[in-house]
Amino acid sequence: MDQRVLHTKQALTTALFTLLQQQPIERITVTALCQTAHINRRTFYIHYDHVSDIFDDYQIDLAQEVAQALTGQHASTVQLVATFDKILMANLTGFQYLCLSRQHHHLIEDLQQMLFETLCDNLLTNQTPGTAQLVLSSLTAGLINTYIYWFSHPDTITYQTLVTTNQQLVRTHLALLPQ
Repeated sequence: MDQRVLHTKQALTTALFTLLQQQPIERITVTALCQTAHINRRTFYIHYDHVSDIFDDYQIDLAQEVAQALTGQHASTVQLVATFDKILMANLTGFQYLCLSRQHHHLIEDLQQMLFETLCDNLLTNQTPGTAQLVLSSLTAGLINTYIYWFSHPDTITYQTLVTTNQQLVRTHLALLPQ
């Protein structure tokens, strides 16, 4: 992808997460988004039809990076957690606000569903539905909830504790998957 396109999309994503701190996604206008991202409306419409499409792109990028971490030659729980963490931390303030805001709960649910589907697609290639999906559902809910808890208790949980806990959470859940 062209560097200008990447730069534009990243600027729009950053602007979206900034604006989400002030209002729900449904109330963010293209004008406000473009002003915050320092791009013109025509550029926006070259890439997107709606403001919510930016969040959809964010989820797709997250899914691709998680899938890549799962399918790499050296895929490990440490790498998976590091990949997930890196992507979320790239927009820490906005993601923190999403996690703590009740009005954006549906976006967190969408993110959790995307993570679940990505894990299923990459880890359950030859398994029948059942126990494995329960394990991965628990894992994805747990990962998202550890971030929500960390954001809600910044003085009691360190970042390193969060990372270590998430690595143990992933390792334990993956050990539960039927062979």
